[in-house]
Amino acid sequence: MKHAALLLACCVVSGLAIGQVTGIHAEVIANHDTTGIPGLEGMKTYHLYAQMTQATDELSAVFGDQATPLHVNSTEGFYQSALGADFAWALNGAVLPFFPEVNYDSWFTIGVTDNSMGSLAGAIGLDMALASFNSGGNFVVDDPIGGSVFTLLGDANAVAGADERVLIAQLTTAGEVSGSINVQMFVEGLQSQSMQVLAMPIELPQGCGDVEACNYDPAFGPENTADCLYPDACEDCEGNCIDANGNGTCDCDEFPGCTNPMADNYDGGATSDDGSCIIGGCMYLSAANYNPEATYDDLSCVFAGCTQALALNFDPAAVLEDGSCLFLGCMDPVGLNFDPVANVSGTCDYSAVCMSDLDGDGYVDVFDLLLMFEAYGYDCE
Repeated sequence: MKHAALLLACCVVSGLAIGQVTGIHAEVIANHDTTGIPGLEGMKTYHLYAQMTQATDELSAVFGDQATPLHVNSTEGFYQSALGADFAWALNGAVLPFFPEVNYDSWFTIGVTDNSMGSLAGAIGLDMALASFNSGGNFVVDDPIGGSVFTLLGDANAVAGADERVLIAQLTTAGEVSGSINVQMFVEGLQSQSMQVLAMPIELPQGCGDVEACNYDPAFGPENTADCLYPDACEDCEGNCIDANGNGTCDCDEFPGCTNPMADNYDGGATSDDGSCIIGGCMYLSAANYNPEATYDDLSCVFAGCTQALALNFDPAAVLEDGSCLFLGCMDPVGLNFDPVANVSGTCDYSAVCMSDLDGDGYVDVFDLLLMFEAYGYDCE
């Protein structure tokens, strides 16, 4: 067990404690289909964490050898930036803002992401594994001598902290990540409580890449739908009632039917009108009681019009007088036949202009006088 000698070279270990590392968890920090960084299309960047159970737990080393191999694999290899580094503590944090791709280089660490954080970490026996890793291959430590990424007791970056985990690697790849990780840690930061946890698999994150889902996460591609959650017919993603017609009843609780109390098939239990109402009424547009909601004519139409039989426009079908009657007659009060009811002008009769011209010759002369004498004394009856 050569890895034990390597670990003793960097720190004193003793005792054995109950297990305090629960797993190696991968977390997607970038989906490069959305970052727009040239050369990284189709890739994702993961952070690997050693998950612990107490804030004071301290990670001592990540190691492997022939007996307990260390594997970090990808089906498509790992992205390596020309300006990157094998270990995060060797990255110059001052230049990272100017070279976006370097921020997603693949590397190993214990707790830090660049040299600005300060680190007591180091590495030993990893030359062959790094040669493969840097050429885009897998990272494998399985030789008899073994190798390790380690830090010294008291390194603040190796303490689990509030989230009870310590960062151990950043991996950028277009493939599926897998592996087997061995770690050494100090329970509650006590060197006397040293322990090793072996052959822990890398647990990949579960997420949803469907933009229509409630739990959509842009870190995942559209092929990741197994864990997607969708709104149902009753509630949206926030748990609010879906009420498309705004009637106060959730769509999933709707009972369609005829909601018009005047309809022949009115359904008092219906919560939404489905357009099935059967309504009798007057369907003539010209009727006084025209019903635009009627679906069949019930012969109830009431027509307005002139109901006066002597009127020019008498309408025998009208049952409602609308004041439209037209009467022909003399509308001149001076006329002998003046009709006060008339509203259509007709012929008027007037008195003769010269009443004494009895013979109508246009003159009042002796002949008219003779006619008067001739008629004088006759009974007009």
